Amino acid sequence: MNLGDANLKTVNSSSLDALTAHAYVHSDNLPASKPQLLLHSTSKRSVTASDDYYSLSEPASDPSSGDERATIVRYKTPPSQIQSANPSRALLSVEQTPPKHIEPPIIQALPRSIRFVEKQPSGPNAVAAADSMRAWKSSKTDVSPPTPGVDDTPYIQFAINQLTLDEELMGPRRFVANEGDKSPVQEEVQPVVDDRSYTQQPEPIVTRDPRRHNFEPPQPQPQSDSEVAHKVLIPARRPQNSYLHPSLNFIPKPLRVLPLAGLIVLCLLMIAALIFSSVWAAQHNGLWEYDGLGTNRYNLFEFLPQIIGALITLWIMIIQTAVQRILPFTLLASDKHRQHTGALEHVPLFLTNYLIPSLSTFVHGEPILGVCSIIFWLNLFTIPLLSCVFQTRLYTFDSEGVWMWTVVQPVIWTLIVLYWILVITLMLLAIRLGTRSTGLKWDPTSLADIFVLLRRSNVAPNFQGSEVRAAPTRSRPVSLGYWRSSDRPDDIFYAIGEDHALALERHRMEAEKLQEDDLESQQPIKGATIESLQTDVHSPAVRYRWTPWFMRDGWWILWLVVAFVLTTAFLVVSFVHQAVDFGFLPLLPAPTTTLGFSPANFLYSFVPSVLGMILFLGWQPIDMYHRALEPFARLANPQGATAEQSLLLCYTSYLPLEVSIRAALNGHFRVAWISFISLLSITLPVIAGGVFTAEFNVPAQDVREVATMPAYYALVVFIIIYALSFLALWPEPKRYLPHDIRTVGDIISFVYQSQMTNDAAFREPRSKTDLVTRLLSSEGATAMPRYAFGVYVGRDGTEHLGIDRLKRPGSGEMFVYSGRR
Repeated sequence: MNLGDANLKTVNSSSLDALTAHAYVHSDNLPASKPQLLLHSTSKRSVTASDDYYSLSEPASDPSSGDERATIVRYKTPPSQIQSANPSRALLSVEQTPPKHIEPPIIQALPRSIRFVEKQPSGPNAVAAADSMRAWKSSKTDVSPPTPGVDDTPYIQFAINQLTLDEELMGPRRFVANEGDKSPVQEEVQPVVDDRSYTQQPEPIVTRDPRRHNFEPPQPQPQSDSEVAHKVLIPARRPQNSYLHPSLNFIPKPLRVLPLAGLIVLCLLMIAALIFSSVWAAQHNGLWEYDGLGTNRYNLFEFLPQIIGALITLWIMIIQTAVQRILPFTLLASDKHRQHTGALEHVPLFLTNYLIPSLSTFVHGEPILGVCSIIFWLNLFTIPLLSCVFQTRLYTFDSEGVWMWTVVQPVIWTLIVLYWILVITLMLLAIRLGTRSTGLKWDPTSLADIFVLLRRSNVAPNFQGSEVRAAPTRSRPVSLGYWRSSDRPDDIFYAIGEDHALALERHRMEAEKLQEDDLESQQPIKGATIESLQTDVHSPAVRYRWTPWFMRDGWWILWLVVAFVLTTAFLVVSFVHQAVDFGFLPLLPAPTTTLGFSPANFLYSFVPSVLGMILFLGWQPIDMYHRALEPFARLANPQGATAEQSLLLCYTSYLPLEVSIRAALNGHFRVAWISFISLLSITLPVIAGGVFTAEFNVPAQDVREVATMPAYYALVVFIIIYALSFLALWPEPKRYLPHDIRTVGDIISFVYQSQMTNDAAFREPRSKTDLVTRLLSSEGATAMPRYAFGVYVGRDGTEHLGIDRLKRPGSGEMFVYSGRR
């Protein structure tokens, strides 16, 4: 039977029985057995906007009318109207049956919109029929209306197969519902569409039980180019002298002129001190007389240079952190990179490897920042070089030998060159940041700062399904700046967006691909594969898929074993037979040359300092990842977390000691301790580089390498603390996520469909203070909003894995995992 363009939907036999039981279907002009197809304008009410998906309209209000009609009408609501997320569920358990003595008529080929034109009986029978009809309507409710425009046949077959397939493959699922509601049927959720979000449009809603984890919702049909043209964004220029639209040239404090100038001055002072030492030592046969181990002069020459070098190194790392934090946004806002395709997905927000230089900035078209990265990495060698720049040498004065402190000329001039290059690099960085826009209103230090950019963005379709994928999303040419919508050209707003021409071109390509894959998309049973199970938002394997490699169970055990073994070996070698006290043979020539170079002293100063530097740099990614993961660890709490304890945490931007203090005050002691060890470990290269020196041992009549015992004891204590700190890295399920969080795209993937971005708190805040004030203020008399990481119903009406408010007025709580992997 050819049904043409008719849209067949499930017809409830009970409703047909009730309709035919109380209505005489006949007409003077039409055959009684044929429904009449009426052409009328499409209603503006959504098919899922209320419980009356198919409503039987009441007779006309005019009592004098003798031609009353019962009409089956499909209602739709305007897309901009926000409907309640709670349908009527109290009647789900009520089941009425029609009179059994009436046979239902056979209806074939119902058109898309039909009306049964009936002539109602008059008299008492009409009153009884109307009362019966109203009683029948009050006992019914719509259950899971079908999606418009999609053939239900394969979905029915799919549901039948899933009754047994899902539970066998994945097991039962938990379900969170409203209090007092024990029904396993999930409430129908209406997409929340902000009246000012011109780029987000509601899509057909599929209501399903959240335990049906393998269900693949129907894909929305592509829209025409004319429809897309009204939704796309157009780049806009900032209005002049506009308080609501500030200049997008914010620079974080560590990158401003005064802090950079302060570091440049410190480097110049270091250069001046090194040049003075080199010239004075060459002209006056040394700098100062050597007076033994552990004295003030010894500490001045063996530890003070490393301490100053460590301060410069920490300052540079703070600058690197700030540059890396704003780099993705700077690339997105740059006119040169207007169609940049990798800033969201491939440029990290924080550095995770200091052992090798990062060359990614060259790939992304920032050669100045690439050169800065290399020079900053070379600066890491200054601490080991400073540890061996001063040595002792025997000079002859009036035929008398005197041991004097002198400089190692090759080492000191190498340091002078490195610091001059660093000064030039800092100047270039200041010029680069001062002459080009960063694209920022304020420093993007927290999750909330990124969420603000998504409220009126049109990049959500680019991230479809990205929250459950391990690999980054496919690159899209997007930009950061001011935009205007094509339907409201005078309304300018700040967001991450995709240009209108690029969006139209991508839409045409996706429309063609959707037509090619149409037959395959009608076979939902093929979705029940291993790949589909690996992308299920309810799967614990997806929720706890990723954590940094050094925080996984196996690696954590390995770290503990290695730390214990190496620390034990270090203690045994140091104190058995008092090897450090009595000294040991250097195995290299110890005398100092005319240039001040001693092979033995250089080896036992430079190498220990390098080893300590490796330990220091190796702890930095551990510290940085724990800082970045702390908001997600708070959001993993089943009771949720306030914005102050989650969305507004910005540990990655704090200074080293500031992190520990703030984290301890917030009760985040794990982050506080790990960040403290990150700062404390800088003492390892400082002390290790100056603890050994060569001395002539009179009883043994040979030269030995001996240690300054007070400094050596301090070094032993710091190494033991460093090793024991690996216990604080024990893996926690709440620090596991579906994928990495280093890039802006990784974070967007967790909120691209979240209704949270439509909250008033994210509605175009004028400043960071304005945003914080909104998030920390309670809504009227209600409690402070709480946020969580779990399964939420997005603006498209489907389930997603990510961040949202734990509970919204009139809806159930999010599904938050219990923490078991």
